[in-house]
Amino acid sequence: MRTDRDTLVALARWQVIAQATDERLSRSERGLVLSEIAAQPHRDADGRPRRYTVRTLYRWLRAWREHGFEGLKPARRRDAGSYKTDVEVLELAAALRREEPARSAAQIAEILARTRGVAVGPRTLQRYFAAHGLDRARLEGRHRAYGRFEAACCGDLWTADAWDGPALAELGGRHAQLFSLLDDHSRLMPGAGFYPDVSERSFQHCLRKAIARRGIPRVLYIDNGAAFTSGQLRLICARLGIRITHSRPYRPQGRGKKERAYRTIAEQFAVEAAVADITTLEQLNRYFVAWVEQVYHHRIHRGTGQSPIERWLAGPSAIRPAPDVAALAAAFQWAQTRVVTRTATVSLNGNLYEVDPALVGRRVELRYDPEDLTRVRVWHHDRPAGAAVPAELRTHVDPKLRAANRAQPGPPTGIAYLDTLVADHAAALADGAAGLSYYQPPRPDDDTTGDEEDTTTTGPRSRTNDHRHLDLA
Repeated sequence: MRTDRDTLVALARWQVIAQATDERLSRSERGLVLSEIAAQPHRDADGRPRRYTVRTLYRWLRAWREHGFEGLKPARRRDAGSYKTDVEVLELAAALRREEPARSAAQIAEILARTRGVAVGPRTLQRYFAAHGLDRARLEGRHRAYGRFEAACCGDLWTADAWDGPALAELGGRHAQLFSLLDDHSRLMPGAGFYPDVSERSFQHCLRKAIARRGIPRVLYIDNGAAFTSGQLRLICARLGIRITHSRPYRPQGRGKKERAYRTIAEQFAVEAAVADITTLEQLNRYFVAWVEQVYHHRIHRGTGQSPIERWLAGPSAIRPAPDVAALAAAFQWAQTRVVTRTATVSLNGNLYEVDPALVGRRVELRYDPEDLTRVRVWHHDRPAGAAVPAELRTHVDPKLRAANRAQPGPPTGIAYLDTLVADHAAALADGAAGLSYYQPPRPDDDTTGDEEDTTTTGPRSRTNDHRHLDLA
């Protein structure tokens, strides 16, 4: 069957390069043909779709020219069936690797050839070492073992992440974004919610609700997405005494519990959400909160043997109580630094504010709710220094939130404005009003060949001629 298999491979290769074997093609033409062949998928000997590089096609073409159809068959290894490596030789090679793990397979092959007169390929030794746990990385301790980690107390570690939720009609078919926090010890979700985007403000809103309800954690473990690396988030967590830890890029090992929670959400909640035909964020969040509180928090977790709510209530707990409403709101305020001008004013996001004249020339910190720029507080040397009174208010929302807060389309009014314009325009043309359009259909007696008389025409007529061939239908 070996011969039959080789023939099938050669036939498949011939089907690929046949077009490029035409001797009438010039060198450049053949190169273009091979480039076109490489850009298309082809069926291999097993019927699977494959793509081949131009370099491979040239190699097949050269083999066909030198050996004909037989040249397209797979080349057999020169050492195939010539010998089998002796077990004693492999064991000696293993002993050499154990003696000095830094020895490469090529070096060990050289030692065997020099001292024992045995020829063995480095690749053969590499496969043997890998199969018997003798690869250099393992022997030198470079393979890292990941043990199971669990925070000692509730509130010791909260993990946060975003997840791509269902598409909603309210969002114009875009996917709602789920921000959620997971307590590492209990697996309870202190806070979670679907938002229209993955902006930093959306995550801050989720974190604020979680703290207001469950308290302040010690450590927040987050990835390196834009919503988790903003300076405002670092400032908020510093005010609340929360230490931020970022996961290392391309190292997802520490986020297994969070990924498993999202898998549960996808398999249990998202399926039911699709059946329920949810169209708005308000509906989606109402259903999701009910599912979390009634199902997820009361289901026995296989890893802990308890439900998340039982483990949370049983403790031990490192949670600190949440501050009062006003203090929590102040902690989540954004801040910008400005220098007070000679006119005792400062600017913020295009707005102009008047401050205490005693602060002229001083560097102050402006603290504000990014969703309400009408109320800005002034701080100087970490002490409150009064309010910034709006003098010129051009925007009420921080520019970073404009994309997130763009207005959603309302119900249709039934007014077809553009259709009305088209009807009015057609009526004006029917009345013979001149100059109402940059484009007018040419009359049957118009000469469209562009003769000298037309090219010298000026005024409205030349404008008509310039646009005669535009198709605006």
